[in-house]
Amino acid sequence: MNGNGSFSERLTDLMTEKNLNTVTLGKEIGVSDETVRRWKKGQRSILLPQFLKIADYFNCSLDYLAGRTDVYLDYTVKNPPLFYDNLRKIMQETGVSRYALVKSLPIYDSYFTNWKQGKFPNLVTLVTLADFFNISIDYLVGRD
Repeated sequence: MNGNGSFSERLTDLMTEKNLNTVTLGKEIGVSDETVRRWKKGQRSILLPQFLKIADYFNCSLDYLAGRTDVYLDYTVKNPPLFYDNLRKIMQETGVSRYALVKSLPIYDSYFTNWKQGKFPNLVTLVTLADFFNISIDYLVGRD
């Protein structure tokens, strides 16, 4: 599952419900209105920090925002742990190695190095990992 198409549809729906334009949302989450427009059109992938900001803005789960569930969860904002640290915890809990993930998924070994250095995964990677572990994106990023 790609993830971007469902996200763009859900973002458009949420913005319409709140009568919100791209300029206003962009200012609220610290990106340009052009970036928001591209997300709405499915032309640009979203990274975890902005994905979290949008979910927090609309007080919803990441899975709802990604279109993985139709249940709108009214979510209380909290600061999640570093993505890499939480992923490592989940890998330890499930007994899945880095090698197994690289062999099973379209994820390169270098991604782990990047995440350890503080870089962020995009939505497609988040959906891929959540599907693999059969967990919510919120749980994957330590938000649940």
